[in-house]
Amino acid sequence: MSFQSFHFQPFMEQAIKSLGFTVPTPIQEQIIPLIQNNRSVIGKSATGTGKTHAFLLPLLNDIDLAQGVQKVIITPTRELAYQIFQEANKIIAFRPEITVKLYVGGTNREAELKQLETSQPHIVIGTIGKLIDLAVKSNLLKIHTAESVVIDEADMIFEENQLEEIDELFAKFSLQTQMLSFSATIPVNLTAFLNKYLQSAVFVDLVQKTISKSTIEHIFIPTKNKNKEQLLLQLLQLFQPYLVIIFANTKNRVDDLAIFLKDNGIAVEKISGDMDARERKQILKRIREGRVQFVVATDLAARGLDVEGISHIINYELPNDIEYYIHRTGRTARMIQNGQSLSFYDFEDNQYLNKLEEKGIHCQYKAIKNGVLVATRERNYRIKSDKQTKIEEELHIKNPLPKKVKPGYRKKRMKVINKELSKIKRKRIDEFFHQQNHRK
Repeated sequence: MSFQSFHFQPFMEQAIKSLGFTVPTPIQEQIIPLIQNNRSVIGKSATGTGKTHAFLLPLLNDIDLAQGVQKVIITPTRELAYQIFQEANKIIAFRPEITVKLYVGGTNREAELKQLETSQPHIVIGTIGKLIDLAVKSNLLKIHTAESVVIDEADMIFEENQLEEIDELFAKFSLQTQMLSFSATIPVNLTAFLNKYLQSAVFVDLVQKTISKSTIEHIFIPTKNKNKEQLLLQLLQLFQPYLVIIFANTKNRVDDLAIFLKDNGIAVEKISGDMDARERKQILKRIREGRVQFVVATDLAARGLDVEGISHIINYELPNDIEYYIHRTGRTARMIQNGQSLSFYDFEDNQYLNKLEEKGIHCQYKAIKNGVLVATRERNYRIKSDKQTKIEEELHIKNPLPKKVKPGYRKKRMKVINKELSKIKRKRIDEFFHQQNHRK
């Protein structure tokens, strides 16, 4: 398929050519015709697959200059809103009569209100809080005329404390409004929203069983009995990256890591939630200009950070929610590029790693030895699940449950079974390593 198949207007064809696009990506092939046919869509796709232009191209192609607000694009963060705003401006440069306005926190509210009193933009791009302020509280942004609404990175938007605001905002839209929701994952909160507002939507799943792109290499490095900060320094010396994002779970940890790396001669920037909009914007500008090689960030950066050339993601701490791991690692290997995700883990993360593997992520377990990353026996040679299941069944038969059970017996019985299971597992692992050493 080619972009000519979509019969875009001439200005759009010029824009596509200027962007350097040759053929549509798989999600663009499926999504664009559906949007053109005024269908509501739930798009499930890994990040970096061309999703933004899958909705921008058909929406910007269909603008009536005589009408007010026609398209509303909602994002979880101002950074993502700004990125979409930039991409939209690249397209409408070939038809400047189209007006696109960005509405996020940290801007001149009085100027925005004054402008909205006299004119309405054709396209609105903004965050939930700002749109609530302008469209609901002030009632000056007339989004009720919108024909299409996009909820980008939807799984990042629908947090428990935002559900009431979301309902308040969506009450402004007509029942006939085309709803377009895009997400890499569909958690419980998002499912509730989809059932309420997108009941007749077409579901396009390009994630299928594998939720992470095959072009991302997932490497996990054990930190047991090691100084994590020193381990990070060793890791950064192993490769010559173009751009590295180092993730931590809290602002304080980001601050500490940034100071530590600077003290050790590494020029690093940080992005976290306590920074004002102007400061974050300046840092993102330096990153896009290629003037930054190392960035330490909280998950704020994972929420829609779309920067060309992120070669490596480092999870100094694994995120509490596995869905955040998907978003973090999705920052690398954009479009057709390859990328590498390197994560520190400890013994208590075993269950977390099991869940990642169950999602279809191919995990490689390595350690730093003599200045190189080498495969480790830990987890790479663990007991297979089917063998473990058989062992557990045998132990349950060996320790039967009587017809009449005394109080506390079930708990005591499971304690005995788990203790025996641990002994068997340790014995089998010791035997395996003994055989491997004997072969050498």
